[in-house]
Amino acid sequence: MSQTQTSDGAQTAQTAAPPSVVTLWVVGSGLLWALYAVVFMQTLGEGLLAAAGHALANVLPITGLAVAVRAVLKSEVMRRSSRMQGVWHAGLAIAFAYAWYAMLIVLLAIFAHPSPQGLVVRGFSGPALTWQIFQGLILYAAIAAVCYAVRGGREAAQVTLVSAPATPPLTRYLIRKGDEMTPVAVGDIISITGAQDYSEVTTSDGHHLVSLSLADFEARLDPSAFVRVHRSAIINLGRLSRTEPAGGGRLLAHMSNGMTIRVSRAGAQALRRFLV
Repeated sequence: MSQTQTSDGAQTAQTAAPPSVVTLWVVGSGLLWALYAVVFMQTLGEGLLAAAGHALANVLPITGLAVAVRAVLKSEVMRRSSRMQGVWHAGLAIAFAYAWYAMLIVLLAIFAHPSPQGLVVRGFSGPALTWQIFQGLILYAAIAAVCYAVRGGREAAQVTLVSAPATPPLTRYLIRKGDEMTPVAVGDIISITGAQDYSEVTTSDGHHLVSLSLADFEARLDPSAFVRVHRSAIINLGRLSRTEPAGGGRLLAHMSNGMTIRVSRAGAQALRRFLV
């Protein structure tokens, strides 16, 4: 954190920018290689050169696959709903684990266990194979976590808002799809649900994520058109088809696209304000 002084003498705080993705990739790869080398020296009793080769065979696939994982997460996974992200992560984790294992045994044959007969690839078996696959799953989880953390710090601006916080209610904003930006009319929104530090927006065209919390998004909407019906849900009154009792003062809101959204007691009271 640093401070700068304006022309009128006032001081404003400036937050230091997070490290770039390339810096994280290079530093992380180097640290991981050193860690692997130390582990092999301590556990297997290998010399420095042998441990360095062993470590290189383990780290090279990780660094290469990390680039591919980040690209897929950024372009395909992070823009989807939380449920679909879970499905994608399950498949990607398995694919990563087996790809890492295949690359590992080839590189071990090159760097750690060269043979006079040429390239002789030897796979693992029994508990060792299970451990290698499990290790691949853990590595995927770590890489995915870093990707999400970097996105939250540096790349979270998935949405570019046209209006500033002090302006009238938001009527249109932009979302990023790859290298393109697409406008979304706020009137086309059917519902908004909370997704951790993001908001998942449902329109008649599908779903997308916005890098605003539900509370921040609510503050930019027209309160005469959008109602917070649950701590994790906002609905567009213009897209509400009907409600029905759900017991205990709660409701079920049926939306124009067929969605059903649970309405809490507080949300039901907020809706009743619109009764005439």
